Amino acid sequence: MCGRRLVYAQVLPNIYRCVVQNLGTNHADLCLSLFPTSIRSFSTKIEQVREDYLCTVSYLINSCGLSPEIAKSVSKRIKLQSAEKPDSVLKVLRNSGFTTAHITKIVRMRPNLLLANPERSILPKFEFFKSLGITNAELASVCSSTPAILGHSLENLLIPNFKFLKSVPLSDANIIKSFRNTSWLFTFDLAKNVSPKLAVLKELGMPEPFIALVLTCYAPIVLQKRENFDKNVKKVIEMGFDPRKCGFIHAMKVFVSMTESTLEQKFDLFRGWGWSDKDIMLVLRKYPICMNASQSKIMNGMDFLVNKMGWQSTDIALFPNVFLMNLEKRVIPRCLVIKVLQSQGLVKKKLSLCACVKPVEKVFLDRFVTKYLDKVPELMNIYQRKEGFQALDMNICVSSSKP
Repeated sequence: MCGRRLVYAQVLPNIYRCVVQNLGTNHADLCLSLFPTSIRSFSTKIEQVREDYLCTVSYLINSCGLSPEIAKSVSKRIKLQSAEKPDSVLKVLRNSGFTTAHITKIVRMRPNLLLANPERSILPKFEFFKSLGITNAELASVCSSTPAILGHSLENLLIPNFKFLKSVPLSDANIIKSFRNTSWLFTFDLAKNVSPKLAVLKELGMPEPFIALVLTCYAPIVLQKRENFDKNVKKVIEMGFDPRKCGFIHAMKVFVSMTESTLEQKFDLFRGWGWSDKDIMLVLRKYPICMNASQSKIMNGMDFLVNKMGWQSTDIALFPNVFLMNLEKRVIPRCLVIKVLQSQGLVKKKLSLCACVKPVEKVFLDRFVTKYLDKVPELMNIYQRKEGFQALDMNICVSSSKP
């Protein structure tokens, strides 16, 4: 009997929670009244579970800004029996500049933070971060995007990580930059996970400024498993990348960010547009970061540039950075202008893709728009893709959009 009661005591909270979440509180007592008397004897415990559940959901909605649906889901991971402790946590957060939106994100991802002791586990971290020059606004942004930072030990992880980065060496400015841009980096034991890989990069001759660049902007390179790191380093070196140049970092980023099968699928996509393996390897060595473009972006870019604009696909291999540019906002408007100028005989037919899309906007406008407004008055409207530009005979089918 004792064992049975123990089982009931363990499973009843889950039974009640399931009933409430699926049928609502109005049906919960009716359903539980059908259980045997031996189970209903635990009605006091059931009622307490019911009150805890309703209290938790209500608090998550009214004090933390969660929607009812999300609050019900989050309530599976936390139980609030009173508002005293979570109120003290929210007070500290709000006093430190956290908005309701910040708090909502934090609670949704890490609800147990509401049960923390703010004086012991939150305020000391805030004081440490602020001593480094982190503002309240930056602190709120970082902690709401990576709330795990607030769950880790200040003495055992966060401070040692800052000391490690200082010893790399990284300047205070770069450490703060890394904290702002890749805050999740500080949730790892850097001395254990990163130090051996940095040693490899230094042995290969990577200069300190590039080491700093890796840690502040390309941290996944040194956070991958050691086995994968060694394999990718070997692969990138065999492809001819020099660790003393920035291309090495970009190539490493490509191999870290996608699997070999995904990269091969992109190679097949380029082959389908007529690129040879030699073209692909040339692009990979010269502009490795362009391989980070999605397959759909590559496909849409090729379709427009080859089928609509008439460039050879191998011409695009000379400037593959176009795949990293915004097709709708940059590439298409500029190509429309070039197409019109070509049709009027105002620019040469063999204009390179690089000459069209690489210049900054002011240079492009001066070179291809303002210069020809007296001959083609509608050129600015074409560039801005205002309504009516399709009436021109450009033999291009693209959607128009108001500025």
